[in-house]
Amino acid sequence: MAIAAGSGARGVLAEIDQRLAEIERKLEGHRALISERDRLFRARATLLGEPAAGRVSQDDVASYLTEHPGARPGEIAKALGVASGTVSAHLFRGKRSRFSSRGGGWYVRRESAGARRR
Repeated sequence: MAIAAGSGARGVLAEIDQRLAEIERKLEGHRALISERDRLFRARATLLGEPAAGRVSQDDVASYLTEHPGARPGEIAKALGVASGTVSAHLFRGKRSRFSSRGGGWYVRRESAGARRR
């Protein structure tokens, strides 16, 4: 990403936002495959009696929060069988688009909840 000489912080932020939006558009077609892959890894581990190796997707976190609004990262992690850092990473990556935090608890944003269900 080339940044024009003399452009201010707003110009840099605009370019970053534009690039992030472009990357999100490219990733959108892959989310379903990634979610299915993760689901199959968990199913395979369950059938073999093995731990799920800490794999959890942002969709998994959103599904949990849909059923348990206001849950905290540690609670989500325990329920999904992963480290709380993994859950926190998903929550913070999706904080501006998919999740919101209020009073220490996390929620799926309304506009995101409808957009993700297809």
